[in-house]
Parts: sequence; structure tokens; C-alpha cells
Amino acid sequence: MRTNHALIALCALGCLQLVACGDDPTTTDSFDEPELTPEELAELPDGLAPDPEHAEAQLVPGIAEDDAAIFDDDAAELLLDEDVIDDEEQVSPGTIAFQPLLHSGLHPRASDALRTAGVSAWRIVQTIGNAPASAGYHLADGSVNGHPYTAAVDLSVSGLSSTQIRNLLERLAKTGYAGWYRQNGHDGWSGANHIHAVYANCKMKSVLRAQVRSWLLGRNGLVSNTIYRFHTFTSTAKRIVKGKFSQSNNGTTNGGGGVSGRVNTHGSPLTVRAGASTSTTAVDSVPDGAFITIRCQTRGQAVSGTYGTSTLWDRIGSGYVTDSYVSTGSDGQVAHTCP
Repeated sequence: MRTNHALIALCALGCLQLVACGDDPTTTDSFDEPELTPEELAELPDGLAPDPEHAEAQLVPGIAEDDAAIFDDDAAELLLDEDVIDDEEQVSPGTIAFQPLLHSGLHPRASDALRTAGVSAWRIVQTIGNAPASAGYHLADGSVNGHPYTAAVDLSVSGLSSTQIRNLLERLAKTGYAGWYRQNGHDGWSGANHIHAVYANCKMKSVLRAQVRSWLLGRNGLVSNTIYRFHTFTSTAKRIVKGKFSQSNNGTTNGGGGVSGRVNTHGSPLTVRAGASTSTTAVDSVPDGAFITIRCQTRGQAVSGTYGTSTLWDRIGSGYVTDSYVSTGSDGQVAHTCP
């Protein structure tokens, strides 16, 4: 999105009323997510019941490193999702070249997102799990490149202050994770302290879809579905998770690689063109407020829109849209240059 200099000035002058410095002051996007259905609520785990899946014995960290300083801020880069093919879909042979997984049981995209957030392998205390009498939300969700994965991951908070845990939660969200600090006796949770997170852009089971939806509503991801109070996520973080979730058709299938953006025309559909100019053929349109996946970007005709004047054009599906009407979380290019 483009910079709103007036609001930034207000923040610099001491966070005047109605302007929150901790949030992203540049966005005008509204955040609207419907309440969970009774069926989704029924899927959520009971945070007060015994949970062997997240007992102390289950969440055993590896050799701790002194990496706390990494989380002294909440900065995280926008992440370009790699294309994936679910093995069970039997679409075409071959594999996608990802970085090596940080931990077995991770989806390749989820592993890359953890790296971007600054998470080391030793902090990952659980991916796929099948503890007896558990809720089963760490069971495998699918298989990619011949390796099973789950969208859920548990992280150790060893050595981190409360502020650093909040920064880590915010970093995770900015790379596509809906996550909570599960602190014994707080926010409806009873059990071992850890971070539970769900990567929003991969195929996942219904209980994890319900948890992502609960997170988007600012809730605790448990059957109580109460407001999560340990950390309030910025609108930027919520928009990124919602965009990733939208890319994966609400968590049921793997969308293709790309960067998520949101159309903001203040009402009118955004025209999709055959090329990076308004003089090229109109091939489609995208409704206002829709999330889009930007495959690549190129320079073309300068167009003035909601976010100022820009020569950037975004490749989506069958054509191009001007970036001046697309919220991406950045003033500049966020995807690779189109060939």
C-alpha cells in the first residue's frame, strides 16, 4: 500500500488520539471477517481439557541457542510462495526446489516462512504428532514432494521475554502464520507454555481451518473463542494471513506461487488488461475488495489510483492490473519481474 504521510506525521507527534503507532498507519482497508459457524466452533480444541498433544513431555526443545536478540523487533519480509503440487492430486511428475526443510513434517512454504520470521530449527518442538487421546490437530494434512506435512507447528519460547514473544507472533503473522502464545492460565489455555501456529497457505484439516478463522477474528483459537489478549496483531499482519488463506481457497487447496494483494477501488471493478497499459485489450475484471495473487510485476503506463501514481503493473491470471489500485503492504515492487 502507499504511504499516508498525514497519519505518519500524527504518529511521530506522539500518537494522537485514534492513531495507533503499533499498527500500520498507512492502510485504509477495512478488515471484515464473519463470525465462526456453529460447526467451526465445534471443531476448535478445548484449552482447559487435558491435552497430551501439548504436554511438557511432548514439547521437548532441542539444544537451545542464544537467539533472543533476533526477536527484538517484529520486522519480517514479504514472502513469495513457491508453486506446489499436492502428491495426492497426481497432476504432473517432478518436484519443486525448496530450501531444505527446517524440520520434518513441515510444508515447504511453511518452512520458508519460519526462516523468514527468524525461527531456528531448535525452536520447532512439534510438527506432525499423534499423541494418544489428543485432539488430532497435529495429524498430517497432506503430502508434498513425497513428504507428509501438517499446517500446525509448535515453537519453544525458551529464553524469550514477553516483548520478544509478541514480536515473534507478529513476525510469524507477517509471513502467513496464524499463531498464539499458549500461556498456562491465560487466554483460555491450561497446559505447557509454547507458541501454536498454523500456516494459512496450504491444504489443512477442518480443525485448523477453524483455528485460522478464529485468529482472523482476534480470538483464541479454542472452543471458548474468546478475545485473544496477549497480543493484538496489526492490520498488516491480519491482512497478510487473510490473503494467504484466500490464496489457498480458505485452506483447502494449495494456490500457486505469488504475492497476495487486495484490490481497493472504492467500489468499481478493476479491469484486467492484456498488457501493462490501459490501451491494451480488457480481458477480465476483479471486484473491489477481492484478494489477488500477483505472479510477477512489470513496468508500463503510469496510472493514478487509490495509492497514488505508479508505473507498476501486476500479472494476475490471464492479464495485468495496475498496481495503483492494489494494496500489497509496500510502496514498491513486491514480486519478481515478469520475463
